[in-house]
Amino acid sequence: MVAVIARHLAGMAVAWLVFVAEAIVGYLGLLAYALVTGSGLGGPLAGPLLAVVAAVLGVALLPLLFLPAVVVAEAVGRRQGTGRVVRLAALVAVVLAAGYATVGAIVTRVSAGYVPLVAAIAALLVLAPVILYALTVRGLARRITRHDQHLPFPQEMPVV
Repeated sequence: MVAVIARHLAGMAVAWLVFVAEAIVGYLGLLAYALVTGSGLGGPLAGPLLAVVAAVLGVALLPLLFLPAVVVAEAVGRRQGTGRVVRLAALVAVVLAAGYATVGAIVTRVSAGYVPLVAAIAALLVLAPVILYALTVRGLARRITRHDQHLPFPQEMPVV
């Protein structure tokens, strides 16, 4: 049980870092676009503020999107290999992200024509974090299993 929690915590850390890195790369892209076109740069705090917002949003998405996607994928595709688990996790994450973005767009009264675009962008932004989360969890599961097989004595938990 501790190993499962540790695997998922490591996966969450990877997903969070990738999510924040995506925001920083996006900001750098917008900054480059602003420099090329001669438009406003957004002020000196635009980049750090975007990184902080992405970090907070990433922390909120960990239990609401990334964890359920990987847990469902592991439960369904447990015996079918890492590729299957990663594909299932990506599919569940895309559905959840599109759903959350659609609800958020409707609640904030975004124009109806932009709702599919918002959902598509949200779905694309969660792909890299959830794929790396699933790969981390599956990779650590293999590593722990391989390590347990080489122990000289079987380690069993005492029954309480």
